[in-house]
Amino acid sequence: MLIKYAKNVIKKIKSKKDPSKKNNKRKNQDPNYQAELKKYDNPIPSREFILGFIKKKKLTHKQLIEILDLLPEQKKPLTNRLRAMVRDKQLSCNQDGIYMVFSNKGLLIGEIIANPKGFGFIKLDKGGKDLRLNSKQMQFCMHGDRVKARLLNNKGDAEVVSVIKTNQNLVAKINIKNDKIIATIDDRRITNKIEVLKTDFEIKNDSVVVIEITKSATNKSLAIGKITLVLGDFMSEGMEVKSALIRGQIPNEFSKEVLAQSEKLPKEVLESDKKDRTDFTSIAFVTIDGDDSRDFDDAVFCEPTKSGWKLKVAIADVAHYVNEKSSLDITAIERGNSVYFPRMVVPMLPEKISNGLCSLNEKVERLSVVCEMEIDSAGNVESYKFSNGFIFSHARLTYNFVNQVLAKKEKITDEAVAENIQNLYGVYQSLKIAREKRGVMDFDRAESKIIFDDNGKIKDIQGFNRGDSEKVIEECMLAANQSTALFLAENKELFPYRNHPTPTDDKILSTKKFLSGLGLSLSGGEVPTSRDFAKTLKSAKGRADENIIKTVVLRTMKQATYGLERVGHFGLAFDDYTHFTSPIRRYSDLLVHRAIKRVIAGKKPLQIDLSGICENISMTERRADEASRDVEKWLKCEYMQGKLGQNFTGVISGVASFGMFVELSDTFVEGLVLMRDLKDDYYIYDETTVSLKGRASGKTYKLGDKIEVLLASVNLEERQIGLVLK
Repeated sequence: MLIKYAKNVIKKIKSKKDPSKKNNKRKNQDPNYQAELKKYDNPIPSREFILGFIKKKKLTHKQLIEILDLLPEQKKPLTNRLRAMVRDKQLSCNQDGIYMVFSNKGLLIGEIIANPKGFGFIKLDKGGKDLRLNSKQMQFCMHGDRVKARLLNNKGDAEVVSVIKTNQNLVAKINIKNDKIIATIDDRRITNKIEVLKTDFEIKNDSVVVIEITKSATNKSLAIGKITLVLGDFMSEGMEVKSALIRGQIPNEFSKEVLAQSEKLPKEVLESDKKDRTDFTSIAFVTIDGDDSRDFDDAVFCEPTKSGWKLKVAIADVAHYVNEKSSLDITAIERGNSVYFPRMVVPMLPEKISNGLCSLNEKVERLSVVCEMEIDSAGNVESYKFSNGFIFSHARLTYNFVNQVLAKKEKITDEAVAENIQNLYGVYQSLKIAREKRGVMDFDRAESKIIFDDNGKIKDIQGFNRGDSEKVIEECMLAANQSTALFLAENKELFPYRNHPTPTDDKILSTKKFLSGLGLSLSGGEVPTSRDFAKTLKSAKGRADENIIKTVVLRTMKQATYGLERVGHFGLAFDDYTHFTSPIRRYSDLLVHRAIKRVIAGKKPLQIDLSGICENISMTERRADEASRDVEKWLKCEYMQGKLGQNFTGVISGVASFGMFVELSDTFVEGLVLMRDLKDDYYIYDETTVSLKGRASGKTYKLGDKIEVLLASVNLEERQIGLVLK
């Protein structure tokens, strides 16, 4: 056996190609062979030799190896040479790994998506996989820029060739040192510093300004910008909202044309507007909203039937006053939705409409689109119908007051209104049965509410849980929204569905690992349903870490969007769902109202493509959410500045390789304990159990653990709160 093995080895050696013969062959062809031989013992083809082949025909890496007749040990050096030739703009490489002679023609165009850690991506206009930019490339561009780029390899790495369009409205804080003005952008995704050459504006250190980039950064200089607006001092009241509006490019002022158009509308409902409408004014409709609400989209009424309940949901008829393609309509599309901040709202429509003519205010007639539903005792919607009508709200009630009424701590003197409230609570109990049967996830968790003093400063941050009155209204709205989707689908109308896709496989796997570490499980195999998640949440009820479990499961979910195709709503366990109940503050609902009106009027279904509008209103919703969250983080950081050095009890709400996030129990503020500040041991991040484990002690920190911490730092610019273990 040994002799046979030796013979085979000798045979292979003899059959192996002689590198000297290959080199001699190339010696007569490659004009730079001698120069390469001085650098390398076993030289690979020179750049010029490679270019000679690629000028004739575009080639892949594999094809080049075959054409150049390279040895195995020469493959890696060739790869390195090709990369260098791409870097030096001798070659280009496309996403299929095909090399060609470099040309600025056919460059890829897209938008920069930056990561706070310094690297970024290019979202291509043509679609497909995003290109990757390293931190060095990100020095020459910034988040939101539109760029021309080229691929460096078929793995998706790219470089920016030129910036086509850069940001025009960046919020920045000014730092003046030695007569040099440097602007730091108030956006964690933009780490670039901006130099302001000169300005006529009066500024000082910590002035907050709006910057327009006039020149992108180069190898030798920072990006250059000019100040277009001074917002004020960094710590002045309301600065966080001003910054968020500009940073998010959220329109917050109505044009003169739009205001003039709204002013032409009547102050009250005209008699002529009631023509061909159903009169619901004798019915004791009520609105139930928050204490500080000013725009009332919906009013509700319920009465018992032999088999269950008859529920009427009346929604403000915005579509009657806002005509398609009018200035009001175009503005509403641009805004997409109202944006809510603590103590401030940026409305989708002018105040005359949102708080006046369309708002279902108490004791006045208002035009409405009414959804009437027959609901059985088990909460199943057996039938529904829609009509144009007008109502008279008999009472403007608040959640707090109705909760007191349901707890028998308050009384309603108006008998019709009092009876309506009890009936609404009754239909809620029935709808709750259907909800549980469907397997809807219960994400009802303690939330935080910011309390302000008379000077607009934060007085306190308090936790609160929703009461039954909030849940009553929620179930009534869900029933009306689902009925609307079914009604419009039956009539083959074009309208935006509210879609909530199933979670991704990796998110599900991560959540399963987390739950397993807490002694919980998620049934349903690889594709769990909403019902499976609901079972898990139910089993967590009453646990000390219930809030954290709900938060982690919520993070598993995808973001809901608007679309013309029915995907279903995973979170609510509905196959058909849309938004009908808030046309004052959501453009999607206004589109739905117009569709309902077309059906009622017997008109043909809409034939135009609404996909662009669906994409836009999905974007404006994300934009509003990001701005609202950012302002809330800023306010919480400002509040916590006065508590530096104090001790708190918290629960671990997140674990990562760099540390752990802790939610403070009293204030619901989240802070970060960095790994480097864990001094008692060397801790290792365990991805499987989502925990930190001490190498020597074996001590672990995992999601849901209660710990004692000290507030060590607050960084307003980064919206970050630093904690250390007590």
